[in-house]
Amino acid sequence: MSRTLWLKFSVFNFVLVALLGVIMRYKILFSLPFLDQKHLQEAHSHFAFYGWITNVLYVLMVIYLSKVRPEISLRKYNILIITNIIASYAMIATFIYGGYFWGSIAASTVALLTSFAFTFFFVIDVKNLREASKKWFLGGLFFAVISSAGVFNLAYMKSSGNITQDLYLASEYFFLHFQYNGFFIFACIGLLLYSLKEEGSLISEKENKLMFWLMFFGCLIGFGLSVLWLKLSMPVFALIILASLAQTYGAVMLFRIVRRSWTHLILKWSAVQRFVLIFAGFAFAVKILLQLASNVPAISQFAFGFRNVVIAYLHLVLLMCIATYLLSQVLATNFFIISRSLITGLKLFLAGIFLNELMLGMMGVFSIKYIAVPYANHFLLVFSVLIFVALFIIFVSMKKRQEA
Repeated sequence: MSRTLWLKFSVFNFVLVALLGVIMRYKILFSLPFLDQKHLQEAHSHFAFYGWITNVLYVLMVIYLSKVRPEISLRKYNILIITNIIASYAMIATFIYGGYFWGSIAASTVALLTSFAFTFFFVIDVKNLREASKKWFLGGLFFAVISSAGVFNLAYMKSSGNITQDLYLASEYFFLHFQYNGFFIFACIGLLLYSLKEEGSLISEKENKLMFWLMFFGCLIGFGLSVLWLKLSMPVFALIILASLAQTYGAVMLFRIVRRSWTHLILKWSAVQRFVLIFAGFAFAVKILLQLASNVPAISQFAFGFRNVVIAYLHLVLLMCIATYLLSQVLATNFFIISRSLITGLKLFLAGIFLNELMLGMMGVFSIKYIAVPYANHFLLVFSVLIFVALFIIFVSMKKRQEA
């Protein structure tokens, strides 16, 4: 398949993620007795991670490779992308059918082993490359690999029936943390830095190295923020605080790099593309601030004690920040005609995400006093339909440029 088809297929997978989200929201309000909500949730989250985000990152990273190492063969990556897609669709079917059982565990294992193979080949192909984004892609893939420990432990506990609540939650958060704070965020930063480089905005090796290690250390140790309820010792807690401060400073460095590059972006990027970067950047800034605030035990207990807060935070990071930025990266490849209908779809998508996050945030805040927001689930259903329709408009509007 050509790069344009891979990218368009990735967006189609995003449409499916949104459709699963609509079904889940519908089932909260109305009866769908033939579908299990827990199984739907597991299918939705696994396909969002592997069918959409991981898949599009693979494709964008392969496009990056084709630019910096045009002499290498990409055939092995095409095979791995196809394998990941097959495993992702198998996850939809098996998780909806029976949740965690041998079928869904097998599909998840294939996706994880594919990530190991992708990492292996990518490391070899960029071995002698001197380029700023390289560190970030390798760092992201490192986190993708180690996150698998959480999944394997979850699968073992589910299949054996030997479930310890604390270990189960810790394993779940281990996987989630190193996927979205590790693989997804680091790979997105790699894509951003290369985009800036293409527009003539360079970053020094010293600055890049410092920013990378601050955020790498912050992510690695920062997993502790997800398990503060385990009553960690004071030295460990102090190390976690230091790590979150390091990641915050690394994020500040990244914002400074974007700010000083803004003149180049005004000249080279469209107004919509710049707005999407601000939109995703705002979500990333809120994520960093919330992460820093969670060092306060009372705030941490609140965050993990209310399901609405957890859902709002995950959507903030995965949907408003990562997914939005990746969608903009797909459109910024210049492989597609940026038509009026596509821009309309993108605007509706941003509006749907903002309204969805606003409602989830309100539900989280009001849940402090155990106050229910009137018709909240009805609004969330409407917003999820808006996101689905917007993504469908974007998908059908993605027409290939003749030169692509």
